[in-house]
Amino acid sequence: MLSSVAAAVIPCLGRLTVTSDHGSAPEPGSIIVANHTSLADPGVVLAALRRFDVEPVVLATAGLWRIPVLGRLLERGGHVPVHRGTHRAADALDTAAAA
Repeated sequence: MLSSVAAAVIPCLGRLTVTSDHGSAPEPGSIIVANHTSLADPGVVLAALRRFDVEPVVLATAGLWRIPVLGRLLERGGHVPVHRGTHRAADALDTAAAA
């Protein structure tokens, strides 16, 4: 769901060119780390992955799950909350790997 929205919105904001060193999509089960500096960056990463027909599981700050509509969409999409600054933060990577 999030990738579909990003794929629709990002082209309206500018051009997106996606390349790969391997010429193909990441292997299933790959973990892609994208440290972002703006709120738009996650959307760009999702739109780029969508170009490779990848539907990622997203790790995001757990506070987003408290936003009524967004929280339900994240939960339904199987995305993983990260409880930053707590002992539970590392559990998110295990949950993502299992997904």
